[in-house]
Amino acid sequence: MSPSLLFVGAGPRTLGVLDRLSAHASTSDRQVDVHVVDPFPPGAGRIWRADQHPLLWMNSRAADVTVLPDETSSLAGPLRPGPTLYAWLAEHRHALAAEFAATGQQALHEEVLGVHEGTFVSRALGSRYLSWAWQHVLEELPPTVRVHTHATRVVDLDGTGRQRVVLEDGTELAVDAVVLAQGHPDVVPGPREVAAREFADRHGLRYVDPGYTSDLGLTEDERTLPPGADVLVAGMGLAFVDLVVLTGQGRGGRFSEGPEGLVYHRSGREPVLHVGSRRGVPYRSKITYGLDQRPTLPRFFTAALLPDTGRPLNLRADLWPLVAKELAGAHYAELFRAHAGRTALPAEEFDRRFADAAWGSAELDDLVAAAVPDPADRLDLHRLDRPLDGCWAASGQEVHEKVHRHVAADVARRADPAYSMDAAVFHALLSCYVTVAGLAHAGRLDEQSVVEVDGWWHGFFSYVASGPPPRRLRELLALADAGVVRFLGGDVHFAPDEVGQCWTARSANSPDVVSAAVLVDARLPEARITASADPLLHRLTDRGEVSELGNGRLVVDAGQRLVHADGTVHERRFALGPWVAGGGWAAAFARPGLDAGFFRLNDRVAQALLRVPGEAVSVVGPRAASTAPSRRTEPAR
Repeated sequence: MSPSLLFVGAGPRTLGVLDRLSAHASTSDRQVDVHVVDPFPPGAGRIWRADQHPLLWMNSRAADVTVLPDETSSLAGPLRPGPTLYAWLAEHRHALAAEFAATGQQALHEEVLGVHEGTFVSRALGSRYLSWAWQHVLEELPPTVRVHTHATRVVDLDGTGRQRVVLEDGTELAVDAVVLAQGHPDVVPGPREVAAREFADRHGLRYVDPGYTSDLGLTEDERTLPPGADVLVAGMGLAFVDLVVLTGQGRGGRFSEGPEGLVYHRSGREPVLHVGSRRGVPYRSKITYGLDQRPTLPRFFTAALLPDTGRPLNLRADLWPLVAKELAGAHYAELFRAHAGRTALPAEEFDRRFADAAWGSAELDDLVAAAVPDPADRLDLHRLDRPLDGCWAASGQEVHEKVHRHVAADVARRADPAYSMDAAVFHALLSCYVTVAGLAHAGRLDEQSVVEVDGWWHGFFSYVASGPPPRRLRELLALADAGVVRFLGGDVHFAPDEVGQCWTARSANSPDVVSAAVLVDARLPEARITASADPLLHRLTDRGEVSELGNGRLVVDAGQRLVHADGTVHERRFALGPWVAGGGWAAAFARPGLDAGFFRLNDRVAQALLRVPGEAVSVVGPRAASTAPSRRTEPAR
């Protein structure tokens, strides 16, 4: 019988699995019905939808984004390569520009004409690529595969064999397998957020919960963040970058180039943001140059080199020493290759002794000290991760200036090929990230380590390798010079003050205490399945049909199938994406040219779905909109 499949969510992950499902189905005569349920547009989904503020950018260069496989992808089925975001924009630049001009979208018209390989395009423009990719996948479907889209939500799901799926519009579907791919579902406020909201309401203060900045309306809503008001901001990650953009430029401020660098011109509508976090500094700047020779990877951290402990592996005890050596090995190999004049030993001798020395040993430390005279050329992973550790200043102003200098130095260094060792570390970290994710998916890590893959490890990776575009950090410095942003430092404690009836912030780096009437939690919502606002996840949790780790993420087996609270595996339910344990916050895209695990995982899941036994398809209740494979020929759309 023909299998019928249902995807909960229509974002990039569903797009990727559907592409691989189509490729495999093209080699068979078996009929397949696919239902895709999402109230947001297919391809982009909610997070990457087009109706976002045009000032909000994607966080990768146009040439580094692809949602379709390339020639390096090692896949089991037929390989059908597709263009990167930049290649697609370059091919359809003029058609898109004409369309944007005709529809009055001036910002997008100007943007698409200026896009080059290194551009960080707006999410609105990136959304068009995803919409095109969705249509492209539909057009490539074999005649045996039919896709039906439903612009609504899934609210319930039951069945051990055939699955009964209930949609919010009243439709009921009977399908053979279900894939949960909701992306980033909302969460209900936890105890911390509820207490903060109650404190704010009691004293007439303001509190902004964790959320997706583009959904908070902070550009237009000047009651929550009033012009000129002091605002405490907890968090310096990418949600903070969006906050700064929307309350600065988004409210009419502008930048110009001055003799000393970028200058911010205030509109008068900006709040004053006093920002701090655990590290006390923003994520490291994106590197803006490429290596003429990438490091040989992996070398010190592969699954084959892991110790045979006879037990599940621990991320910090068993993996981190090898990860650290991989990063350092790439760093020093590039230093000796490209900047030999800054070294004091023959490259071959250093490499041999480095390979033999254990990470963290006195032998290795002595070798580096003898071979690399300038400390600025050595890799200090702790200092890289926590640059303000041990810093104590006499005042908050001194800390602000120290963070300012740190950001300026980081932007300069990450744009300077004289420190190409940083780019080598970036590539090594990508390699390590893939290996760690593979070990987690294979079930080789202990439970605490699986939690830390999505927590500490992913946080370290994001901070070092997935920071903001350098332009955003230059803007941050200009905003600080204009008095719109104030840096508080690291290990900041944000707290309610019942006596003073205000919010307070105190950093471990200075004695100053800053108070304000507004607190913004500039973080993405903490992913906890038990606190999900998604009605389907809520019901599955109540019935014990999903389980979560200590970090709140869904537990799946090695085949991405859902694990129940009692430890049993549901053979017909799968889950993919950032709320699935063990893979970090799964990326929505892949980086081309690297045989990305994104595509291999999509490929495996597609094959598993096609192996599910099929029965007759049935639909009960209101008929949902059905989209047959389109044969549109206008590629720019």
